[in-house]
Amino acid sequence: MGAAEIVQFTVRTVDEYTKPISARVLVRDDLGRSWLPPVATTVNIGPDTWFACDGAARLDVPPGRYHVTVERGPEYVPATGSLTLAGNTSREFQLHQWIDLRALGYRSGENHLHLPRGALESMMRAEDLGFGSSLQWWNGARLPVPDLAPRAKNLTLFDAEVENAWGAVYCVGLSKPMALPWNPARANLAFVEAARADGALICYQGGWSREALVDALLGRVDVVNVGDNLFHRHKFMPRARYANLLAVPGLSDYPDTADGMLALTTEAYYRLLNCGLRLAAGTGSATGVKSSPAGYNRSYVRVDGNATVREFLEAWRQGRNFVTNGPMLFLTADGRHEPGDTIKFPKSGGAVQVRVQVQFDQPLRSLAIVVNGKTIATTAQGELEVRVPVTEGSWIAAVATAEDHTISDAELARYAQQSPLGGETPTRLRFAHTSPIYVTVGGGGARVEAAIDEARRMLDAFEVFARKTAAPEFQPEILQAVADARKRLGWVEQPQSGFSR
Repeated sequence: MGAAEIVQFTVRTVDEYTKPISARVLVRDDLGRSWLPPVATTVNIGPDTWFACDGAARLDVPPGRYHVTVERGPEYVPATGSLTLAGNTSREFQLHQWIDLRALGYRSGENHLHLPRGALESMMRAEDLGFGSSLQWWNGARLPVPDLAPRAKNLTLFDAEVENAWGAVYCVGLSKPMALPWNPARANLAFVEAARADGALICYQGGWSREALVDALLGRVDVVNVGDNLFHRHKFMPRARYANLLAVPGLSDYPDTADGMLALTTEAYYRLLNCGLRLAAGTGSATGVKSSPAGYNRSYVRVDGNATVREFLEAWRQGRNFVTNGPMLFLTADGRHEPGDTIKFPKSGGAVQVRVQVQFDQPLRSLAIVVNGKTIATTAQGELEVRVPVTEGSWIAAVATAEDHTISDAELARYAQQSPLGGETPTRLRFAHTSPIYVTVGGGGARVEAAIDEARRMLDAFEVFARKTAAPEFQPEILQAVADARKRLGWVEQPQSGFSR
C-alpha cells in the first residue's frame, strides 16, 4: 500500500471540560476490521480489538468510513461517532461522567487480571480502575517476576490463581511469588494457607468450586465471586454443567441463560452465607485470558480516597463493598448501617428499616432486597424501602439487574462466538450485588436449615471426591480439613456460639 493511500487519524479523548483523559477506543472500518496505533495496549472484546488511549493516539489508516467508540469504565457514558476520512484528521471525543463513585467514598478494583504490570497500568487508566491485581502465578509462574522496587501504590504484582478440579481461588496481595509447586493432586487448602500467612485476600470463584465450602468453613476464605468471568462485555459464557460438580442430589439446576448463570453464582454464595459464614461479595473479569476489559466486573469498596492497596483489600475483606458490571447499588439499614456492618439484637429480636437505591444510565429491570437467600421485596423502580422483622440471625443484601442498550440489536449479534468451552452468547444483562449487612440475635448469626443440610451432603460428596483425587501423600491434610469443616458446620448450628470467620 503506497503512502498516498494512507491518512493520519488522531483520536483525542477528553472529559466534559475538554481535559485529556485515558479511555479505551475502538476504530473499526465498514468491513468490520479494527485499526490500531503502531504501539498500543490492546484488548479483544468479542469480534473487535480495542486499544488503551492516554489522551491522544495517532493511527495510519486507508481513506474510508470509520466507526469510533470510546469507553472509560462504568461511570462514563460511551462516546461514539462515524466519519469519513479522506485526509489527515483529528477528532475529539468527549466523555461524560454520569456518576462519581470516588466522591461518594468508594474506590474500585477487582481480583482476576492476567496482565503484566505495564499492560495492567495502561488498562487501569483507560478503565478508571483504582486498584489492580496481577496474577503472576497461575498453576505455576505465568508472567515474569516483577522487580521488587519500585512498588506500585495501587497494584499487587505477585498474586496467584490456583485452578484445577478442586476449584479456582485467587490469592490477592501476596508480597512475593507463590512458593509451593502446583500439583493438581493436592487440594487448594495448602496454597490458600500459604497465601493467608502472607496476608493475602482469599477469593474463591463463585458457582462451582468444589472446595470452597470446606475452606470457607475453616475460616480460610474472605471473598466469593458473584460477578465473575462468566460475564463479558455484551456476552456471557453458559456454564450450567458446572453448577453441581459434586453430583449432590437435590441441588438446583440452572438454564444456560444469562439470568441462569447469575442465579448459579448468587445462589452458591447464598448457600455459604446461610451456613453462618461472613463472606464479602467478589468479582473479576479474567482480562488477559477472556475477552473483557480490565474492571468490567469490578468491586466498589468504601475506603478513604487516599487508601493504599493494602487498606483497600482489608476493607474488601470486611465486606464494605458492592460488585457490579454497570448499576451502582447502595444499601443501608436504619439509616446508618452499610454492607460489612453487624446489627446486634437480644434474643427477643427486633426490626430493621432497610433502604436500597440503584443508579444507572441504562434501563433498570429489577431491584430486590434479599434476606437469608430469599427475596423479600422487589421493584422496577430505582429505590426500595421495607421494614424487616428479625427473629433469628440473618444477613441482608441487595441485587439489581438492568438492560444494556448502548448498542443496537445488529451490533449485539456480532458478539455470538463459539469457543472451545462451549460458546459465548450475546446478552444485555447487567447487574450489581452488595455484600451483606449481618444481623445477630442473641449472639447468633444466620442459620438456614436447608442450606446446612445441603452443606452436610456436599461435605460427604467432597470427601468421596478428595479420596479419589488427592495423591496419597496429600490425603491426610485434606481429609482432616473435611473432618474439621464438619465440626465447624455443627458449631454454626448452635446460635449461642456466634460462629463467624
